[in-house]
Amino acid sequence: MKPTACYSLACWSIVALLAVVSPVGAEELAPAATPFVLTNTPASPNGGWCWYQDERAIVDTAAADDPLLLVSSVSAGEAAERGDIDLHWRNLRTGEQGTFELDDQLEQDDHNVAALYLRPDGRYLALWARHNSDRKTYWRVSENPHDPTAWGPINTINNGAGTTYNNVYYLPGDRNGEGRLYNFTRARNFDPNVQVSYDQGTTWQYAGKLMTEGGGGDRPYVRYAGDGKRIHLMTTERHPRNFANSIFHGYVADGTLFDSHGDMIDSSILDDQGEAPAKVTCVFRNGSTYDGLVMNRAWTTSLELDAEGLPVGVFTARVNDSNEDHRFFYAKFDGTQWQVHHMAEAGGYLYLREDDYTGLAAIDPDDTSVVYLSTDVDPRSGDETEHYEIYRGKTSDIGATWQWSAITENSAVDNLRPIVPAYHRDQTVLLWLQGDFSTYTEYATEVVGLVLDE
Repeated sequence: MKPTACYSLACWSIVALLAVVSPVGAEELAPAATPFVLTNTPASPNGGWCWYQDERAIVDTAAADDPLLLVSSVSAGEAAERGDIDLHWRNLRTGEQGTFELDDQLEQDDHNVAALYLRPDGRYLALWARHNSDRKTYWRVSENPHDPTAWGPINTINNGAGTTYNNVYYLPGDRNGEGRLYNFTRARNFDPNVQVSYDQGTTWQYAGKLMTEGGGGDRPYVRYAGDGKRIHLMTTERHPRNFANSIFHGYVADGTLFDSHGDMIDSSILDDQGEAPAKVTCVFRNGSTYDGLVMNRAWTTSLELDAEGLPVGVFTARVNDSNEDHRFFYAKFDGTQWQVHHMAEAGGYLYLREDDYTGLAAIDPDDTSVVYLSTDVDPRSGDETEHYEIYRGKTSDIGATWQWSAITENSAVDNLRPIVPAYHRDQTVLLWLQGDFSTYTEYATEVVGLVLDE
């Protein structure tokens, strides 16, 4: 989109969502909430994030009357703050908010956003990495429980290869109940590698390889979700720019990799030998036909677990291998098989060099029948819009049909890359990037959010 000088809330509108049932599937929701902006300050003029790190946002509910939202982003543009790794926080009751700089001018690249974890002792852990330009994982632990304003020193671990992405999950039942904290990061051979901690992230050690596609640079793109019992993953074989990907699913428990049905695929992910992504369960096969359209080059987008611990995912794919026509798909494992349905049009691409970049989507982790997506094609009508807008979709039949409502409308800039952190079923915290996105290293987007009453 053409750059604009306007980066304030006046540049976009939040829609009052009305009870109108129509053939295009409008849905009844409460009136729109008041939006908030976490950036647009001298310390953090803007922010961006990629989507292969989690959790990028968490809500700390230890103080029930004062829930605390924490969000990571990477600043861009301004010389003094260029490439900062920022942690934004906001008291969801009082509106008090602030920013803590985790790392100063590390690198201007949205791939470097931190993954966040709330430790059992109430302190926060943040892990981040450059975009393959050094071999390190960086991390810090907050000094006081439930306090995002003071952090210990930056620590690093050398992974032996260029490093990107962090995804941190805890399995308390591992090691006969002693527990294990995992961090999944892209490192050796561009594969998803495994780091582990036995002291809740105070120290880390390299452990092994989750999976491998084989050749150097043939990188799987993995999304993760955990419930404290299992760490689920949804993956491609490689990058869609140079491979016609399918989508696969498996899960990790006690250092072992299983497919969707519980069959063991790799007895230990804590060694240097990884299995191929295609060894776990296939969710979507490249070249599959939906509604008469041949779908190609899939890419993972979002993964969450429903109330029964079953995985629910969203991915994109091209129509007839055209980079001008991407589609969102909703996939749910029913305990026996994967149910996959076309969900909505995702439009073209954000920019040509990354011609599979879409506006993305986020499944609500507290209600996996709800998805928030960003697209420049209105899912209610099929009409193209001037800018990417955010929509809320609700399904009552595992994705076969959808009711859609607009969260933003008639915006003057794009609304991209939604995130929905786990919170509770009565309210939803929705975050996204609002502004101009040129490339993953050049963007002028604000971190904005809403608290929606369901």
